Amino acid sequence: MGWVIKMKLEPLVVAYSELYLNDYETASCENPERIRNVIAELREHYPIEKPTSATDHEILMVHSHALLNDVKRDSYLFETAAMAAGGAIMAGQYAYEGRPTFAAVRPPGHHAGPSGNWGFCFFNNVAISIEKLIRQNKVKQALILDIDLHFGDGTDDYFENRREVTVANIQDDDRSNFLKNVDRALSRNDFDIVAISAGFDRHRQDWGGTLTTEDYYTIGKNVRDYCVEQCEGRFFAVLEGGYNTAVLGQNTLALCRGMDGEPYGA
Repeated sequence: MGWVIKMKLEPLVVAYSELYLNDYETASCENPERIRNVIAELREHYPIEKPTSATDHEILMVHSHALLNDVKRDSYLFETAAMAAGGAIMAGQYAYEGRPTFAAVRPPGHHAGPSGNWGFCFFNNVAISIEKLIRQNKVKQALILDIDLHFGDGTDDYFENRREVTVANIQDDDRSNFLKNVDRALSRNDFDIVAISAGFDRHRQDWGGTLTTEDYYTIGKNVRDYCVEQCEGRFFAVLEGGYNTAVLGQNTLALCRGMDGEPYGA
């Protein structure tokens, strides 16, 4: 009789910097209160670790000099955006070591492409993190699972025609189909790491009106289960959208509980 041994992962870590509370010029819905609510929930349950800012070299792995210099015109914005990319980089590096990590960053990033950005995004945090892992020869096949309400066009554009990265933008207004499509994205068995572009604006009380809080727990748990079985427990998440601050914190906590292997509602 064979035995299946479940690997034991390190507890989940949260990457966070107070720079994410900077009130830089952007759309009014993408405000510091978002992160304030998220971190108020997460710090009660998980250790917080401060990342370092992404270097120009790391940002230029994904973006053009022109885009970098454009963001640098606003030094207050730039320090925040570089720290957000740094939070994603730290999450990716920790994940490679088997430490599940949620990067509670701001600004979001999945609408930032190689030479342009929009939608409250400036640098593509997840893309920078994954690209660094690839260039370090740590990762050969990565899945980026984007569960935000909006299509992550910047991520898709950057990794277009790249065999090392699969970008799965889950776009379905039906709750059941959405969850099935997440599972379908996790059906391959050749990924070295999974990165979740964790948007929460598809929640029933946010713009999308589709998913429940428990659904985010389910997504986190399913990603964890897949990664324990298939890729040595290597997975992480980076905050993207989510604009109803009354529910954003609890939705984020639900995803993290699933990622950490905790019972829902514990």
